[in-house]
Amino acid sequence: MRGRVVDGHGTPLRDAVVEQEGIGYRGPNGGMGHRFGARDWIDLMAVTNEKGEFEMAYSKPAVEMILKVTARGMAAKLFTEPTGPDRKTLTVTEGAVVTGRLLKPDGTPLANAEIGITSHSHISGQFISEVRIGTREDGTFAITNIPAGRVWTVYPKMDSLAGRNLAGTGVPCETVDDGQEVNVGDIRLRPSYTLRGKVVLSDGKPIPPGMHVTLGADWGMDSQMAAIAEDGTFEFRGLTNAVYSINAGRKRL
Repeated sequence: MRGRVVDGHGTPLRDAVVEQEGIGYRGPNGGMGHRFGARDWIDLMAVTNEKGEFEMAYSKPAVEMILKVTARGMAAKLFTEPTGPDRKTLTVTEGAVVTGRLLKPDGTPLANAEIGITSHSHISGQFISEVRIGTREDGTFAITNIPAGRVWTVYPKMDSLAGRNLAGTGVPCETVDDGQEVNVGDIRLRPSYTLRGKVVLSDGKPIPPGMHVTLGADWGMDSQMAAIAEDGTFEFRGLTNAVYSINAGRKRL
């Protein structure tokens, strides 16, 4: 597939990153199917040249590609484009700005904490990866270049609050138009909870080295990772009153 990335004025964008998110194919009965993730027969990434041009090579049949385009100073955007000889023009725009303020339980601002934002939909081919930013001295934050036309969840990151014994939950918001500023208002934190547990192997053997537990929040992509001690115990701090998932495994390097 050959294409060109431009901004809203039609100006070519150099050094834009084009990532392959998935492919569409025709099944035996003629219906459309989709596959997501890395494949060894298709380029996973391309970078545009000074003319905004890129190429994605593939060696097996594909009817369409799902591409994510990320360019400096522009909002990330997903495109579903048919394959074929025609050069595709992919237009990206500046997106919206999401602002807010992080407050301690007593109402004073919290500086140097991390805020995350992720798309509400986690469906493959629609999901936009998490964006993070820190809070200023007055507790405010401004997350730029957020794609328009989507629903988002904004949340204080657990890892940045655990050491302060504070926690917060996700706040939904919607971006409608490019250039729009969406203010989620004050996100007020609360004293946090601590979760402790123990992993026991079914054969009664000691926990192998390098094992860990991952805890994920139900409202976004926020998560924590904790090492499992030799006796199987683990601990998570900085939690709010919410639903979490816990999974044990070996940390990948």
